Amino acid sequence: MQKKFIFRIVVILLIIIGFVWWFLYELTWEGGRDIGVLSHPCNTEYSIKITQYSKFDWAQPLYFEILKKDKSLKDCYSQFGITNNTSENINNFEIHCYDNILYVTWKDENIPIIMFDTKTLKSYPNKYIKDSYEDDKFKNELFDRIKKGNQKLEID
Repeated sequence: MQKKFIFRIVVILLIIIGFVWWFLYELTWEGGRDIGVLSHPCNTEYSIKITQYSKFDWAQPLYFEILKKDKSLKDCYSQFGITNNTSENINNFEIHCYDNILYVTWKDENIPIIMFDTKTLKSYPNKYIKDSYEDDKFKNELFDRIKKGNQKLEID
């Protein structure tokens, strides 16, 4: 009788531990939610995919990925922003094109947050550029080129 009681207690404890572990796993799980893909008629070869990560974090990072004919370019993937809006959608983003540069604005049509040069296949922001001077230099170079097409643009 006592062995059955101990066995039942152990089984119940294991079930409770399993549920607690599963619940904690769900709370800390980080996953991705595709917000959508942006493309521009001036360059149909490239598009920009926007993804939101971490479903339980109040400050959810936004990532972009450059796609060439629906295949990812490995070196063109980076975080570009943070939002606490879990219902963020592709309609909040606009894609523009000037001088072979695709650039994306988010909520403010005059501030480019993502820039991609289709000639050199370099993007801003770029997670692989560790030197902030080099990163800012490339950012300013791209911005100066697209500003010729839209004088209202500002840089943050």
